[in-house]
Amino acid sequence: MDDKKPERRYDLDWLRVIAILAVLIFHSTRFFDPMDWDVKNNVLSENIMVLVLFIVQWLMPLFFLISGMSIYFVLSFRTKGQFIKSRFLRIMVPYLLVGIFVILPPQHYLRLLSSGESGITLLEFYSTYLTDIFVNAFPGINLPMGHLWYLYYLFVFSMVMLPIFAYLGTESGRSIISRIASIFEKSGAILLLSLPIGVLTAILDPTSFAGNPNYFGGWGILVYPIILFYGYLIASNKKLEESIQKHGKIALVLALTTFPIILWFIQSVLDGTFQFGSYGYAGVMLLRSFNMWCWMVAFLGYGKKYLNFNNSTLKYANEGLIAFYILHQTVIQIVGFFIAGWDMGIFPKYIILATTSFIAILMIYEIAIRRINIVRFLFGMKPKK
Repeated sequence: MDDKKPERRYDLDWLRVIAILAVLIFHSTRFFDPMDWDVKNNVLSENIMVLVLFIVQWLMPLFFLISGMSIYFVLSFRTKGQFIKSRFLRIMVPYLLVGIFVILPPQHYLRLLSSGESGITLLEFYSTYLTDIFVNAFPGINLPMGHLWYLYYLFVFSMVMLPIFAYLGTESGRSIISRIASIFEKSGAILLLSLPIGVLTAILDPTSFAGNPNYFGGWGILVYPIILFYGYLIASNKKLEESIQKHGKIALVLALTTFPIILWFIQSVLDGTFQFGSYGYAGVMLLRSFNMWCWMVAFLGYGKKYLNFNNSTLKYANEGLIAFYILHQTVIQIVGFFIAGWDMGIFPKYIILATTSFIAILMIYEIAIRRINIVRFLFGMKPKK
């Protein structure tokens, strides 16, 4: 640990902002796709699945990759105890206090209303919801998560992997990382980091909790600790970062050219042509993981090249990212619930949904969160001086 804070990586801050905006776009899209979601439009579209599948290829992996890099920077100037405290205040306090009791109940209630249930008020539902939490959830550690699973599992993975991260910060750990980096200096080698993800995805049963891609942002939950670890490794070694930057262009080309192939193969998985356990299924998962990792390399490579600058927009956005993430899905579903029955084409309704939700989230953040210290604390933000 070094007492001096590392230089701020503005490119990572910009990538977080891009990811947060992509989350808004993605969940606005979920309102129109034919898959299960709490609130759905009166007309659904198969074609919009192209956008859904495109975003899930890289969105949550990008969040975890940046989080892994952030862990390295935080541990470079904080003790393990300070790290645990800061992660708990920034991640778990918002989830446990705001998420469970304020953000998630409306989503569950709107699902009931959208399914045709009409004989229960919000207060009656909330009473049942709280009973389920305190009677059923806590004994089994089965808390409601919704879109806030990211906060919960980021905290869990960070705590479980903290001893590994702490060791890698020692002299012997840095020596190991240096030897690993020398392997991935070779041309194209950095793209092979997709292999462990591909193998894991191929052997995880997609109907199981750990392997179901529908539960956790399009990927099995056990994929994310690997990406979190990769983020730490990349941030901790200049050779790895240089290799990322060197491969940014080819990674982007490979990501763009392999994505249409993945769309065709995913359809083959969905229609049963390639079933879990077959060589065809394994091949699809390997290719999908390769495509995802190419996106990661491209984002980091181009981000470091073009986004490493600061301005007032970034300062404002960066402060409220967690609050925006926590609020977004509930706001989208509330807006969606009221416009679902409108007789209107999907595209104009999508624009209305996304734009209205974005404005509503910013207003809630600016008026009810950003200016009030106790609320800032509840959303994982530092007090305003």
